Amino acid sequence: MDIVESVVQVIEDGKVLGRRIKSCIKAVGAIQDRVHELVVSAMYHYWLHGDSTYLTQLAKGITKCQGVQKQKLTGYITETCGVNWDTKNLRFKKARDSIFTKANGNEEFPLEILSAERWYEFELDNDVPTWYLKKVLQRANKSIADNESDARAQVGEAWSEFEALQKTMREVGLSETFVKAA
Repeated sequence: MDIVESVVQVIEDGKVLGRRIKSCIKAVGAIQDRVHELVVSAMYHYWLHGDSTYLTQLAKGITKCQGVQKQKLTGYITETCGVNWDTKNLRFKKARDSIFTKANGNEEFPLEILSAERWYEFELDNDVPTWYLKKVLQRANKSIADNESDARAQVGEAWSEFEALQKTMREVGLSETFVKAA
């Protein structure tokens, strides 16, 4: 059996290895900053025209690269621009209550702020955002309403999960009175 020649060249000299590591880290940082420039430019386009095409193009394309943290990029854009990331169609959609665009009254593009903060430093919460929980429950409610006859047959099986959801919501901080009132 022949041994396949490796494509990776092992750097044996420690000094050379150290220089290459520093060079690579510097190059990765430069690429992240170039991506940030594109993010801010796409945000400017969205602010000016209300068109999220370039935000979507960037998020869809750049997140195909292994190692890029998609959640940080989409989270940063979502939070900054007030858009929603459509996970099914992989695109940004303008939120009804977005106030980021010029047409919605934001007269000045926040270039200084966006230049100072970086998408790759965006902090992801480990908690499920309240808007996400609300969206999940809205989808479930709509799905039940749209498929009423199928849902009727499944109510008995699903009831225990509904009760488990209520219990979990109480445990994570919703008051008894809110759950009972709802």
